Amino acid sequence: MAYLVGSGRFDYAAHFLAGAGGTLILIAATNALWSLLSGRRPSAFTDAAPAIAAATLISIGFGLVAEFTVFAAPVADIVDIVHQSLGAIIVGIACMLLAGSRRSWIAVLVSEGITAGLGLVMIVIGAVLVGIV
Repeated sequence: MAYLVGSGRFDYAAHFLAGAGGTLILIAATNALWSLLSGRRPSAFTDAAPAIAAATLISIGFGLVAEFTVFAAPVADIVDIVHQSLGAIIVGIACMLLAGSRRSWIAVLVSEGITAGLGLVMIVIGAVLVGIV
């Protein structure tokens, strides 16, 4: 909210939401995969901290590649990269700090689906803020 109130540029908020939303989607997929590969009963985020850290770094990498290739007009904007990365880092840290609890596979699929859906909504809101959609 501070992005929208504190600046006249909606692209700050849009880049933050894109970084946060993309990271949520990647973390949801990574967490489900981590639970599957670990061979243990599925659990919430805490047991998957290494996978969440990797997903966060990969998400930042995707943002860098996108900013330097797809959205570089005529050059990449370092402020946009910082806002995308900040969104990714905040989501990654929040997911690692969430308390873990053992769950059934149905609960994992539902919660990860909701998490990925929230990430997609955040990306769409960011796209609307800058007029892409």
